[in-house]
Amino acid sequence: MAPSYLRKLVISFAVFAIVTLGSTAVAMADTVQLTIPNDVPAIGAGPFATVNYVLNGNQIDVTVTALGSYTLFGTGGEMFGFNVVGDTAGLNIINLVNCAVGSTNQQLDGFGKFEFSVSGDQPPGVTTFSFTVTRDIGFSSASQLFENNASDHAFAAHIYNPNGPAEARTGFATNGSSVPEPASIFLLGSGLFGAAAGLRRRFKK
Repeated sequence: MAPSYLRKLVISFAVFAIVTLGSTAVAMADTVQLTIPNDVPAIGAGPFATVNYVLNGNQIDVTVTALGSYTLFGTGGEMFGFNVVGDTAGLNIINLVNCAVGSTNQQLDGFGKFEFSVSGDQPPGVTTFSFTVTRDIGFSSASQLFENNASDHAFAAHIYNPNGPAEARTGFATNGSSVPEPASIFLLGSGLFGAAAGLRRRFKK
């Protein structure tokens, strides 16, 4: 009787531990889509790109990926803009792939100024780019890269639409004031937690 109860208890704790670890990992990553254009006739209605930002140690890895036939471009800091929650002392943008460090307080047409930015090439640009953000005090959460500017936008990117009118195929897109979406595995974790609770009730019977 005792060994059987102990085995069931161990299984319950194991399931709970798996769910807890899974949920913790998910909390370290966020994803938003850039869905709001500043020029619908030129670049269409979107969605235009996905911004994925993941806590990696005490720094944040960012990957921006264009959707559909769209691409991403922009010289002089006009490729992508973002903000940082809290202290920006010693902030650096490193590990750049398909992009370069842009400027601070970068104006992105229609969506206001962003604290930091990255640059790219002339259109059509690239389908994806990535970089890492570090600072003196480090980061404890991926959500510390999600902060709306004075115009209520957290991110914005320069978009090229190859199917737009010949005289105007470029524009900017933002995520608006939407809240970041955690990875879908969070829902799976919640389901597993419910299943674990159900199993424990069965074991008690």
